[in-house]
Parts: sequence; structure tokens; C-alpha cells
Amino acid sequence: MSECRPFREVKLQWLQQLSCDAHLSDSAKCVALYIVTTHLNGHSEKAWPSYQTIADATGKSVKTIQRAVRELEVRGWFEVQRGNGVGHNTEYRPSAPSIIRASGAREKTDKVVTLYPVEGGQIRPMRRSEMSREGGQICPPNLEKEKINKPNPREGAPPRRSVPLVFVAETQLQQISQWRSWLSNQGIPALEKLELQTMKYGKYGYALPGHWPPDSTNPSTLNWIAFFTQRLDHIAEETARRTKLRMAP
Repeated sequence: MSECRPFREVKLQWLQQLSCDAHLSDSAKCVALYIVTTHLNGHSEKAWPSYQTIADATGKSVKTIQRAVRELEVRGWFEVQRGNGVGHNTEYRPSAPSIIRASGAREKTDKVVTLYPVEGGQIRPMRRSEMSREGGQICPPNLEKEKINKPNPREGAPPRRSVPLVFVAETQLQQISQWRSWLSNQGIPALEKLELQTMKYGKYGYALPGHWPPDSTNPSTLNWIAFFTQRLDHIAEETARRTKLRMAP
């Protein structure tokens, strides 16, 4: 026989078994649920709500509550000690047999099955199987996921280089002039067509790879040319996408 645990430890199992009692009416289940969840003292395992209190909470009549209490008592869910007047309400307590049944259900859920067959228990299946001799499941490659995770989804395109940008204000006329000349010598359109205009500290200017254009001996020259070239490609792609959207029916 299962050990009788404190009701507070097996309340969930008790309520589960109560809800599965096909011989109980819905009113009886409703009254039991209200008493256990609202009024039952966790230490004394007793409750003293009046018939009227239960009726007001559940929206049922006092007579319906009286019938439901009698039903719970007959079915062995509660031990009921009826009061004898004003100030002496009926006392409710989950019955010992119902608590023992709930304790048995709790013991089943508390059992832990070991994964390793040292002292019995569940035998863990071997890692290898007919489907995979190396162990585990072999999944086909996800081409869409691989394509998304590529650094650059354009096939055959050179890798993008990360170039830190600095702010060059329009008022820095000498620097802007030298940048325009350098871009022209590299066959790159003017600053305005690169869409690098920005604002900082309330001033208009451009986000550029440096305060001054590089000279021929600067090792970063190729990176900066690649940056502007990729910028032009991006602008062309966005322009084509917007044009396609406008022409779409």
C-alpha cells in the first residue's frame, strides 16, 4: 500500500482523479475544486466555507451545494462534519482513502528511469543504426539555408571588404575637392551619385573611407576602390529593384 502523503503534496493527483470520476456530477466536481483550491488549509487539511459562500462563488443554489456535498461524501472524496448552528460551519477534509490513492499516483510520477542499464531500468539504444553507421541521423544539405548563410549571396562575386568610414563635412572644401579629383582619376562617379551624403553634429557632409584620399603608395587603395565599386553595384541593384516594383501590375 502506498504511503499517505500530506495532501498539499498530492493535490494535483487528487484533483486529476476527482475529475475522472464518471459517477460524480459536474456540480460536485465544481464544489470540490472550489473548496480545495480556495479554502483548504495546507497544514490542517480542513476547510470551513458555508453553503452560502460556496453558492455565491460557484453561481449555484444552496440546495444544489448541499446535494453536491452529500455526493462527495458518499463517493468518499471528503469527510464532512456538519455544523450545528450560526458560527459553526460545516467542516470539510479530503478523505484518507482518496489521499492514499493520490499518493500512489504521485509515486508513479516520481519514479526516475535510469538511462544506463547498470541496475535495471530502461535500456538506452545504441547510437549506431541501420540508417547511419556513424551514429546520429544523416540530414540532406539545406541548399536554401546554405545560400542565405553565405557572406555574399551573389555567385562568383568578390568578398566584401569592411571599410571604416569617417565624416567629412562639406565645409572642408580642400578635402572634398581632393576626393572629387581622386574619384575622377579612378573612373568613379562623383560623390553625389555614390549616395554617401550624411549629417553629423548638425553639419552636412559625406561618409568616406578617410579624411583625405589615398596616394598611390597607400596599401588601402585597393580596398577603398573596391568599396566604391560595391557601393555603385548596390545602388544599381536597388534602382533595378524599385523599377521592377513600379512596373509590376
